Amino acid sequence: MKLSIILPTYNNEQTIDECLRSIACQDWPQADYEILVIDGGSTDNTLRLAEGFPVTILANPEKNEEAARIMGTRMAIGEILCFVDADNVLVGRDWIRRMLEPFGDSEIAFADTLFFASRPEDAIGVQYQSLIGGDDPIVMYLGAYSRWCYLTGDWTGFPHRDEDCGNYLKCQLLNKNLVPPMGSNGFLVRTSLLRKFVTNTFIHSDIVHQMVNGGHEQFAKVKVGIVHNQPVFFPNKVRRIKRRLNGEVHIQYNYGVSSVMLAATAVYIAAVLPVVVDAVRGFVKKPCGAWLFHPAACLGELAIYSYYAVKKTLGLKA
Repeated sequence: MKLSIILPTYNNEQTIDECLRSIACQDWPQADYEILVIDGGSTDNTLRLAEGFPVTILANPEKNEEAARIMGTRMAIGEILCFVDADNVLVGRDWIRRMLEPFGDSEIAFADTLFFASRPEDAIGVQYQSLIGGDDPIVMYLGAYSRWCYLTGDWTGFPHRDEDCGNYLKCQLLNKNLVPPMGSNGFLVRTSLLRKFVTNTFIHSDIVHQMVNGGHEQFAKVKVGIVHNQPVFFPNKVRRIKRRLNGEVHIQYNYGVSSVMLAATAVYIAAVLPVVVDAVRGFVKKPCGAWLFHPAACLGELAIYSYYAVKKTLGLKA
């Protein structure tokens, strides 16, 4: 079997049906891929909806997505692993075929989509992240984004070299200490390779950093998109920060971000006018009403990070 799609779930009834429909409609033969839905004990209609598709449902007693990815990595039978989240939508019936193409090059270790995509009917936060290459404008200003950003005209702010191979870019990072956050939302990797790096933890950004620094530095950014259809914007950031501060997630790699860089970014955003100007610049480059959300997203993220930074300094639980 060529491909194993690993899909962690937990109470995703709002998005799981559209996600699985986008997989089921692919022009890639169903006999040549499997879908492992690894569920953390959903109490809504997630499993009932998933059962309407040709999937294998596995129970994840640890409930979190990190444990689900470890389980999927160990149990998958495909030559290539594909990590999809329950709020993803594959864009185009040829998405799998195009994402697999780079693996014909033996030097390619993993592949990622070049774009986050969105549709006119999507929430403004979903449209916004397709413009800046991620769901966090502070991360964008720090250069640590990993999808195409129309404001900067690149897929990351970290130094890299790309070779245009038609359907995809063959990429290499020029500083192994600066690896953008890849590893989820439509991420494909050779199974035999990933199993060398996955032990009892699976923080996707750490894993990719380890692979790149382990000599597996050639990868593909495929010229396709994937929708990250997050039902809400700011609450997802709060959940992510709280998990880190409460010790549920232990991230080792910090993208080379220093306190000076964080302070400079905070000042830039707090000045307000620069981010308003950036929203205008972004609209000129890629006309979309979601640029109106940019100042609010920046200030909202800054407020959230600042609040939890203060709580951490005071030794308070997030």
